[in-house]
Amino acid sequence: MEIALVFGGIAVSLLIEFVKNKLKLSAFGIMATVVVLSLLGGLAYQALLAFGYWEAFIGVVASAGAFYAFIIKNVKDLSSSSDREDA
Repeated sequence: MEIALVFGGIAVSLLIEFVKNKLKLSAFGIMATVVVLSLLGGLAYQALLAFGYWEAFIGVVASAGAFYAFIIKNVKDLSSSSDREDA
């Protein structure tokens, strides 16, 4: 299985949790939403793969995640710890 499909499945799962909590769907509504979102995710994956954008998309997502994890999160943590020391 390709790793991109795993990430797509994770994204669909998180989206389903969000939709389920916001819309209070029944069991049938949840299953229908899973099917629709999975089809849309599969179509998006195939489109990105067919046009060669998939590699660029993964590169941007990976670098954005790394930048957030190593730079932005650390700056936020440093500023919040200095706020606590000042108090």
